[in-house]
Amino acid sequence: MLKSALKYTVLLLAIFLWLQAYFPVIYFNSKLFPDDYRFGDLYRLSYLPQFKESTTACHEEGKSLKNDTSNVNLYIIGDSFAEEARVNKTDFNASKYLYTHWANDAHIQLDSTKRNILILESVERAAKEHLSEDVDNFSIEKPVINEENPNLSFRKKIVQGWEKISPVLFPPGTEERLEHTLFNYDFFLWFRELKAKMNLILFDRIEPKVILSKDKKHLYYMEEADSTHGRSAFFPVTNAQIDTFVTHANRSREKYLKAGFDEVYLSIIPNKVSVQSPDLGKYNHLIERIQTHPALEVPIIDTYDIFKKTPEKYYLKSDTHWNCTGRNVWLNIINQQIIAKNSLKK
Repeated sequence: MLKSALKYTVLLLAIFLWLQAYFPVIYFNSKLFPDDYRFGDLYRLSYLPQFKESTTACHEEGKSLKNDTSNVNLYIIGDSFAEEARVNKTDFNASKYLYTHWANDAHIQLDSTKRNILILESVERAAKEHLSEDVDNFSIEKPVINEENPNLSFRKKIVQGWEKISPVLFPPGTEERLEHTLFNYDFFLWFRELKAKMNLILFDRIEPKVILSKDKKHLYYMEEADSTHGRSAFFPVTNAQIDTFVTHANRSREKYLKAGFDEVYLSIIPNKVSVQSPDLGKYNHLIERIQTHPALEVPIIDTYDIFKKTPEKYYLKSDTHWNCTGRNVWLNIINQQIIAKNSLKK
């Protein structure tokens, strides 16, 4: 009896572990496992103990700037720097706030009695992708109903059907989620840290997804620090490419102004490495070249010039994202220089 109970217990546990690793919805919402990112995304990749720090929420308890009487409705198309866990509607002195990730689309209706402001926010390493074409995340007209085309060939129907179900049948990151589920408790982290530390000391080797600064005091994401990677701050960017980025930024602004927005702003958040260790390679100065381009018509939210003056102040040690100080610099510019100014306009 005991043997049979043990067998079924192990079987049920194995099924549950497979399900939560296979389906991200279960993995991220079960709350039965430690948060993968509780010590920062860079620590999660490297397990180097000197870069381990607990991440803390920057929202002040009981403090809310949301103002239903504000004359401004604020919209942001952005990435992880503006996602709800880091920034939400209580941080803005706006009557209405809507955040949409670059990967998503939204159908919106603008209130013509308000000042409608749109901010295009992108971290530096992804800015080239976002500005390589016109921004098209918001549909302000009536949504188009896409009816199934009966004339599609049988082969195309099969391909389209497979494209819809393949992410469900084979979701990306399954192996990684299973690994972190089984070995992400603090007890196991000690062994992972020891292994990472010994590899660094004995072999001068670390996880290839991260890169150390020359003095080994800072840790960076490989994509933004490896000069051979297209997203890197040290990957060459031609003047012609900068011209293209500016053209698409201008056209996106013009498009959304015509659609009913009163103003559109561009905010490129600097890579951590760009302000802390620009000497790791030949910095391409992407942000400066876009922001100072003579043809740029889009007003900017500039944090780069502020961050580079005191680079140690604004980023988490164990993460690619800014700390509360860096976040507040960005929020203050928006609330004090943009929303407050526009709230006065009628």
